[in-house]
Amino acid sequence: MRILAFSIGGEPRLGLLMPEENKVIDLRINAYRFLKERLIPKDTFTDLKLFIQYHEAINIAKEIEDEALKGRIHSGLWDLKEIKFLPPITNPSKIICTGLNFEDYRRILGLQYLPVPQIFLKAPSAIIGHMDPIMIPENYGEVYHEYELACIISKRCKNVTEDEAWNYIFGFTIFNDITAHDIELLTRELQQWAKSIDTFAPMGPIVVTRDELKDVSDLKMVRRRNGRIESQSSTKYMRFKFNEIISFISTFITLNPGDIITSGSPPAGPIYPGDLIEAEIEGIGILRNPVEGVRVREDFAKALNLKKH
Repeated sequence: MRILAFSIGGEPRLGLLMPEENKVIDLRINAYRFLKERLIPKDTFTDLKLFIQYHEAINIAKEIEDEALKGRIHSGLWDLKEIKFLPPITNPSKIICTGLNFEDYRRILGLQYLPVPQIFLKAPSAIIGHMDPIMIPENYGEVYHEYELACIISKRCKNVTEDEAWNYIFGFTIFNDITAHDIELLTRELQQWAKSIDTFAPMGPIVVTRDELKDVSDLKMVRRRNGRIESQSSTKYMRFKFNEIISFISTFITLNPGDIITSGSPPAGPIYPGDLIEAEIEGIGILRNPVEGVRVREDFAKALNLKKH
């Protein structure tokens, strides 16, 4: 399935993106006639984090998809032009990013190779969706666009092996690890600030379930700025694959449904107010976000001698 979170008239909903790529089936509207005696909270079809915790909800969504493919769904159909995309998940208990997982980018940065996944946390409050603006604090140095594949955890995950880890993935989406690059390079102790600024976690536009996107070992990845390709890569260059990253994390940190794990980024590059950036990953689509500047107090920048850009 290809699932998206969206709103109509300000009301959040979950939908299925149909194969023709321009129609969305509203799950909330269509689910009720499939519920029968299934005991599922009413908000299940408006909140992906809740949705993935109920196997019956997933079964209902598959039934709706099957009916739609047979031309039997006639209500709750929206054109993509009518909806506002929302982040697939707004309330994960954690976002765990993987750093230095593409060797060419690690070499560019000149940072140390580690024999285990290098993970760090990014604040969920930074999440925005497809076409939402990234707000760059002015005069705090360069900001980089790190484009990544992300997986979403389907169920509680603790102490799983590499072989078991794939069974804990609900699906995949695109994630931008926007980074205040100059701040991060000052010292790794400032990384959490550099990564977690509001709007620095765009994700979407959709989630493709693992049963549909079965093989993520060699997906084409493209980063564009204002329509120009600035980087191309593939998931085949990931040093640690998702099953290895999940197994490592779950040894020490319990993962919960809806948690987001990222792949790490191929070589990144700077973005500036006025840009339109795109991250494209084969099998999922294109995540687009405009970039804007925002004025904030500058005494912290002056204290760190950050250059103005």
